[in-house]
Amino acid sequence: MATDPNAQPVSAAADSPVTNASPQGPVSADPLPLPGEAVSSEAAPASSPKRPTRADWVRIAIFGIPYAAFFLVGVPTWIFPASWNLTAINLAVDTVFLIVVLAFFAREFFPAFSYLRTRPFLKILLLFGLWILVVIVQAAARIALYGLNPPIAENQQQVINAIFDGGTGLVFCFFVAIGVPMVEEIFYRHILIGKLSAYAPTWLVASFSAALFAYMHCHQWQDFFTYLPLSIVLTLVYVMSGKNVAYSWLFHALNNSIMVGLMFAMQGVLQNA
Repeated sequence: MATDPNAQPVSAAADSPVTNASPQGPVSADPLPLPGEAVSSEAAPASSPKRPTRADWVRIAIFGIPYAAFFLVGVPTWIFPASWNLTAINLAVDTVFLIVVLAFFAREFFPAFSYLRTRPFLKILLLFGLWILVVIVQAAARIALYGLNPPIAENQQQVINAIFDGGTGLVFCFFVAIGVPMVEEIFYRHILIGKLSAYAPTWLVASFSAALFAYMHCHQWQDFFTYLPLSIVLTLVYVMSGKNVAYSWLFHALNNSIMVGLMFAMQGVLQNA
């Protein structure tokens, strides 16, 4: 019986999803994804973010420009009456920035906590280990710069004075431990790294963010080297977690909360001495 020379076996037909058989079973004809290609069921990697839209830039400008000016210039206390409490003025400014952050970035911040759905205890334990490492490095830096009796940094002294400023100080503790870390993580990590990495390499914007964070907390040049370890670890936590701002906020809030608790403990020891 004559056969058609152009005929193909059924198993090799063009419309068949199977191209070959093997001891492990049939092999799919669908092409495998390239090493750097995202699978359709997976989200695109955080290292390749979409460029901010015009609306994103409006939100960034409304929050970022006043916030950067606030850190560079400071609170213009001269516009307030001398009788006004400085802690209350700082609280008012911090409250405004926190409200703006929640209004503009809450939809990006709170969903990021889904990062803790897998291995939450291990991830939180890692933050405690990193905090201990930062404290050791910071202490070594301060001893190297100032000797065995390093002075209290000026900004830390201002925080101590504000914390123990009566009832207003208790509210200030909340902002130092919870509110300020949220505002700073949105600015230094989420915007300067997460948003700008769409235009420049991550290592470049991350280095700029780490240096700027340390610089903005300086009152004298030595402070830069004492804050740089914390800034570097915050940056690494953010980047290595896939640019997760909630995770870097957890580390920042952990650091500030422990520091506030230690300040109260030290104050109690001094009062009982």
